[in-house]
Amino acid sequence: MKLVSSRKYPKVIGVRDVRVLTGHSVHITFTDGSERDIDLEPHLWGPVFESIRRDPELFASVFVDPIGHTLAWPNDVDLAPETLYYGDSPPPWMAEDSTPKRQSSLPRIPRSTRSKRKRTRSRA
Repeated sequence: MKLVSSRKYPKVIGVRDVRVLTGHSVHITFTDGSERDIDLEPHLWGPVFESIRRDPELFASVFVDPIGHTLAWPNDVDLAPETLYYGDSPPPWMAEDSTPKRQSSLPRIPRSTRSKRKRTRSRA
């Protein structure tokens, strides 16, 4: 039996190329062909990014991981491409579905536990 999902998932966008600009900014080419200059400083917070943020040479050693199509550094730290591509907006697969859902006020009873009652007609 083949399961088919009715939900449409967008193609996952990855990073194809990266070039360091100035400071913590980079020029990124994505796998869909779009290009963007991005200041990575807002993304370089927390203990794992501390050395990258403080060391310009380490920051400049950024490369594209060919397996995950992510921005990566030699110290095994990376940034997810959807963070860079979608910015502050959630990726389409994480956005809430805007289609209104029908809510039932009654709890759903599994078929196997439903009582089998005979229907009777009342004759008046």
